[in-house]
Amino acid sequence: MGTIRDHRRCAEECVAMARAANEDKDKALWLTLAQSWLRLAEHVSRAGHTAGNAAEGGNEVRDARA
Repeated sequence: MGTIRDHRRCAEECVAMARAANEDKDKALWLTLAQSWLRLAEHVSRAGHTAGNAAEGGNEVRDARA
């Protein structure tokens, strides 16, 4: 599975393709694909957060310097 950054970059590329598309149906397709990439990025983010909590016994750990 790719990183959140990778998925967001793919979404940005899809938005760029939508802007370049001449047909409205093509624009809609590219924007739908961009939304899918963003949802995947959110899923990866949540999965990583959940896995991090499980590894820490469910307790949220914060950096005191933050």
